[in-house]
Amino acid sequence: MVFLSDLSLALPYRIIIIKQIVELKRNLGVDILKAKLFSIYTLLIIIFIVSVPFPVLAEAPPDLTAKAYILIDMETGQVLAEKNADERRSPASTTKIMTALIALENANPEDEMTASENAINSVPYDYVKAGIKIGETLKFKDLLDLMLITSANEASNIIAENIAKDGTMEGFTQLMNQKAIDLGLTGTYFTNSSGKEEENHYTTARDLATISRAAMQIEAFREVVGRRDFDLPDTNLRKSHEWQAGHLTYTNELLASRSKYYSKVTGIKTGYTEKAGLCLVASAINPEGLELISVILGTENKTLQFEESQKLLEFGFRNYGKRELVPKGKFVDRFEVADAVDGKKLDVITNGSLSYVVPLDGEELKNVLTTRQIFFEPFAAPIAQGQAVGKIEYFYNQKLIGTIELISKEAIEKTTIAILRDKYKEIISDERFIFGVKAAGIAIAVIIILGIIIRFINRKNRRNRYNYYSSRKNNYRFKDYR
Repeated sequence: MVFLSDLSLALPYRIIIIKQIVELKRNLGVDILKAKLFSIYTLLIIIFIVSVPFPVLAEAPPDLTAKAYILIDMETGQVLAEKNADERRSPASTTKIMTALIALENANPEDEMTASENAINSVPYDYVKAGIKIGETLKFKDLLDLMLITSANEASNIIAENIAKDGTMEGFTQLMNQKAIDLGLTGTYFTNSSGKEEENHYTTARDLATISRAAMQIEAFREVVGRRDFDLPDTNLRKSHEWQAGHLTYTNELLASRSKYYSKVTGIKTGYTEKAGLCLVASAINPEGLELISVILGTENKTLQFEESQKLLEFGFRNYGKRELVPKGKFVDRFEVADAVDGKKLDVITNGSLSYVVPLDGEELKNVLTTRQIFFEPFAAPIAQGQAVGKIEYFYNQKLIGTIELISKEAIEKTTIAILRDKYKEIISDERFIFGVKAAGIAIAVIIILGIIIRFINRKNRRNRYNYYSSRKNNYRFKDYR
């Protein structure tokens, strides 16, 4: 929300209110009492105009002369505005952002680095130099200042040769290109560490934003690119006052800018060659803690280089803000639960919060932000307090930006009848019970069969004994007859 008095877009609202005031004056007439009432009413209307917030209306991205640009959120990398962001272009001295990133991952601030003849003499005559001498030794932290603040090209060469395992600038560019692969860059290839114009040395606005975002995670890098001054050190070849310091000044003039939309500029790096044009990777932060990165490539003069960077940053801060999309513990829905004691219902709440950079305009936000709720139905008691029962997925421009777990607000107990029923079902479905029943059935069957066999044998034995005695009896009778 922005106060209406701060918005030129609010002019229609002012016109409507002024018309109402004029109409009221016409109706009240000119007597003193009515005039006083009119004055009081007018004052109240004025207070209303300057104090009541009106919704911010959607604003189109600025129309810039830069050949390519992009604006992203520092924390998430979310793109807020872009033009030709994937067009391959010469990066000029913005290359040094990648050089610094590689160096800070492989060196300590107090490491001493010595300038080779190649590092000094490979810089073209019309490129910025600090005047470092062949064989001169400086600490890495001082070379970093010279490279990032004044854009001294031999400083980047010295750093590259001292970082590379083989001691060559070619070996360092291999590290740069591997890092580009690791960062997922698709439009970047480096052939040197300084930004010197070479045919196959290129990047894109999108890739530069990604490189800068990675570099700004390193506190030492952030500290250097946010400064406008530095101390020139003593070396093995000179005292600090012997440096030709007149031209060794900061190049990022945006650091001195002021704006009602951001608190301060936090970096980052300028660049210029005839082919690349004037370039600037910049970053700024507002009072709410929202930090944005802008990349401007190919402006025609220094005025546009800084003005268009500021315009792009201010566009982002005017139209976007970091908002909590869902708080922890928010009520989501209520469901019937099978077998719940007293028919208690399930209250579903969120088990986490999600914040994201979104448009301040409510209508635009509705168009870009969608959600999908998934519940683990059907629900049946018992359900423990805090038990996961679903999730909500949040999508920004159809891209998943976060998932929030849904949980039960309270425990739900199971009825006694349901417990007994389920225990019975559990018992009769238990494999051991089934095995026991089968074994008992087999045993009973064996016993029955054995009983039948035994009865059959006993019956047979009884018949045999009967036949035996009958035959003996008949034999006795036959003898007596004779």
